[in-house]
Amino acid sequence: MDIRTESRNVAMAPRWHQEIEVRLYALQDGHEDILHARMTLEKNLHHKKGPKIATARLVCNVRGGTFTASKTEKTFEEAIRATFFAMGEELRSYREKRKKKARTESSRRLPGRSA
Repeated sequence: MDIRTESRNVAMAPRWHQEIEVRLYALQDGHEDILHARMTLEKNLHHKKGPKIATARLVCNVRGGTFTASKTEKTFEEAIRATFFAMGEELRSYREKRKKKARTESSRRLPGRSA
């Protein structure tokens, strides 16, 4: 898996980079279907945003599709956790649909069945 991290308007803290890598490998665990992942952390400097200034955006290229999750929170730690939770739900749903489709297609190809 190719992992890219970048930040805008804020310096990337080593603990954020480490947490991102750990969480990405946890998403990949047992599936090996994530080809490329890119995480962008951005500090919003606009005064009308209020206390929620930390945005985390995750883009994952998976065999068969591309998924994006983005969350804005008060801190980057919260934004990273919320983004990975959302991406986990997206990938879980996608993998279940893909597994269900594979089962359906394999049952259609059973030998001895007439069409």
